[in-house]
Amino acid sequence: MHKILRLKLPSFFFLKIMIKVQKGLPLNEPVTTEKVKTQFRDVSDMYEKHFLRELMKSMRSSVQESGLVKVNGAEKIFREQLDNEYVEKWGEKGGIGISDMIYKDLVDKFGERYGLKEHQAKPTGPLMLTEKDTLNMKRSYDKSTQKLEFQFDSLKKDQAGAVEAVNPWSGVLSKKVQLSADEYFLEVNHDNGLTSQMKFKGLAQPLKVNDRLETGDKIGILSQDTNEFFWNLKNQDIK
Repeated sequence: MHKILRLKLPSFFFLKIMIKVQKGLPLNEPVTTEKVKTQFRDVSDMYEKHFLRELMKSMRSSVQESGLVKVNGAEKIFREQLDNEYVEKWGEKGGIGISDMIYKDLVDKFGERYGLKEHQAKPTGPLMLTEKDTLNMKRSYDKSTQKLEFQFDSLKKDQAGAVEAVNPWSGVLSKKVQLSADEYFLEVNHDNGLTSQMKFKGLAQPLKVNDRLETGDKIGILSQDTNEFFWNLKNQDIK
C-alpha cells in the first residue's frame, strides 16, 4: 500500500503543511526534536483525515438517491457525523498510509532544519580534479530505481598525470569486480545510507571486499587513453 501511495507532493502543499507545523510549535520555548516530530505527525494525520473525509464525500455524491424516501437536512448531518466517525476510527487503526507518506516527506525535506536528519555532506571527488581541469558530465535519473547516474568523459588535466578516483564518502567496500584486464567495478556502502557504484578503465587500488574506506581514500587511477568514469548513486533502502 505504501509503495502505491509514494507520490511526489507539490511545493505549495508543503508550504501549507509547514504553516500548520509552525503554528503548532511553541513561540517562547526551545523547539526540541521531539516536539517537531509530534507536530509533523499530528499535521500528517490531520491531512490524511482530511483526504479521507473528501473521499467519503465523493463516494456519497457518486451514489444517486432512489427518490422513494426524501432525505432531510437532519439525515444529511447524521450521515456526515457517521462518516467523520468512520474516518476517525480509520485513522486510529493506521489509516491508509498517506499520513506516513507525508511524515516521511516532511522529514526528508525539512529534517535537517529541525535536527531530525543529519546534514548530508558534499561528496569528495569521486574524481580528484583542480579548477583548471576540464571534463564533460552527463547526468540521468532512473525513477523506477531512484538511481542517480553520472558519466564523466573528455577529461583534460591542466598538468600532466593521470586522474585519481577517490571514495566520495566514508563506508565499506561491498563489491569489487575486474571486468577486463584494465576495467573495474566497485561498490561502496556509505555510512550516510547511500551506495556508490563506480566503473572505470585504469588501475584499481589493491582493495578487498569489506575493507573500510574513509572519505577521499584513493580507489584507483583512470586510464589516460579513455579517461571515462561512471558513477551510480542510490539509497541503500531501495533494492
